[in-house]
Amino acid sequence: MFVLRGTVVTMRPDGQVLPDGEVYVGDDGLIAAVTPIDAVPAGFENAPRITAGGLIYPGLIDLHNHLMYNSLPLWTEPSRTTPWTSHNQWGRAPTYSAQISQPARLLGAAAGRALLRYVETRAIVGGTTSIQGNPRGAVPPDNDLIRNVDSEKLGTHDDFIRVSTLVADSKEALAPYAAAVAQGRGFIAHSAEGSDPKLRSEFELLDQVGVVKPQLVAIHGAALNAEDFAKMKAGNSSLVWSPFSNFWLYGATADVTSAKAAGVRLCIGSDWGPSGTRNVLWELKVADLWNKAHSVFTDEELVRMATSNPGEALSGVWPHPIGRLERGALADLIVVRRSGSDPHRNLIEATEADIRLVVVGGRARYGLRSLMKPLGPTATQISVGKLSRSIDYGDAAVTWKSVVAELERIRKDPAGAAARAAETFAALAAADEAGFTDLVNADASPGGAPALLAAGTFVLLPDMPAPELDVELRRRGAAGATPEAVTIPPLEPLTTGDTWFDAVDANPFHDGLLSGLRAYA
Repeated sequence: MFVLRGTVVTMRPDGQVLPDGEVYVGDDGLIAAVTPIDAVPAGFENAPRITAGGLIYPGLIDLHNHLMYNSLPLWTEPSRTTPWTSHNQWGRAPTYSAQISQPARLLGAAAGRALLRYVETRAIVGGTTSIQGNPRGAVPPDNDLIRNVDSEKLGTHDDFIRVSTLVADSKEALAPYAAAVAQGRGFIAHSAEGSDPKLRSEFELLDQVGVVKPQLVAIHGAALNAEDFAKMKAGNSSLVWSPFSNFWLYGATADVTSAKAAGVRLCIGSDWGPSGTRNVLWELKVADLWNKAHSVFTDEELVRMATSNPGEALSGVWPHPIGRLERGALADLIVVRRSGSDPHRNLIEATEADIRLVVVGGRARYGLRSLMKPLGPTATQISVGKLSRSIDYGDAAVTWKSVVAELERIRKDPAGAAARAAETFAALAAADEAGFTDLVNADASPGGAPALLAAGTFVLLPDMPAPELDVELRRRGAAGATPEAVTIPPLEPLTTGDTWFDAVDANPFHDGLLSGLRAYA
């Protein structure tokens, strides 16, 4: 347990900000009190008291991502001269498999644990404490670096969330999800991603099977209209807005003006490396750029999209509140350097350099050495651009250098890695043929193969289109489980810099809007 002192930006419904507040973090991973709102709890008399040196916010929640692909650079299809209109198109582009699917799949098969640590590190340096989009395959344990929304158990044995990444296109395909929603579980579903109005049928199907309820978190919704948003509001469902990815691929984004007018709860998500921002902290800046042109949201409303709004979306599913600093909530919080007088503007304009401390479940996971030293017993050094920080992977033997070294080993010898991965898949197939079938089917239900856990193997598998996983692969099994000739690009830096900004400038689909991100650096 410890006490963190500073300006507390609670993100409670009343929007209270405490200039000289204290957050009491218990050994149970929950917030015991926030003063002066609550009385000082007993048992904290000898707890370490730490001066934050900045503003204390709830940890950021990224409700739309695909973690497996976040070591990859931004992607454009050279043969494409106009924006795509549907999510059904770009997965069949000529360069998609070689530049996205195959590199990610090989890294996930040959170094799944290191890959997950790498992409979680990329998220945490931007203040993310919970992220959606955990890859299929081996399930990361609770108390990992950050929370994986799809698989988080919160100290229980329950399975709180169902996820549909590849859009289910029939009532039969949606039946298991509808049954889960009826039992009170959450349902995170991609829907209506693109500018084609025909994509509305995907949301209409969700409505027909009865899942447009408080547990529904719909991702993208770019083709939805006011009628659809009225249904979402009636069901108290949530919409996740990913403006960068929408503009990058389609040249347009969701009609969040109509969504707000309808009263729909809006969250935000950074999507994935090939068409998204580094982390949700940067996605806030994309939303800010859009908002400067349209004047729809206040700064506080933008910040709520990454804190209290996703917390409310999960509140009926998870047993503890999240996204607000209040008694009984999960002790997920961040400390951000003060650079301005307005606390919400302060977060919107913050970059990785301003993140001073990240706490997940009451445990300090990342931050300045001076703040981490009394709280992070197994923290090790990490370089984040020109910054020096400490990070706690929960095991002193695991360091940032060791994570990068394992991924670089795969990148430098992809053929050898593919051969080793093929042996792993062959063993899994022999141990559990049904489970292996589940592994290679991109539309398989969540859970992964039992053989993965039985064999003690940590393998990550694609949750996005993978053209190479075709009918022939399913028939041949392990013989085609991993590609033999794959080029893995250099690992993406943790921070956003000129190379990334230059790539953004080169894409004409967003009509220059996203180029404004360079001004925040």
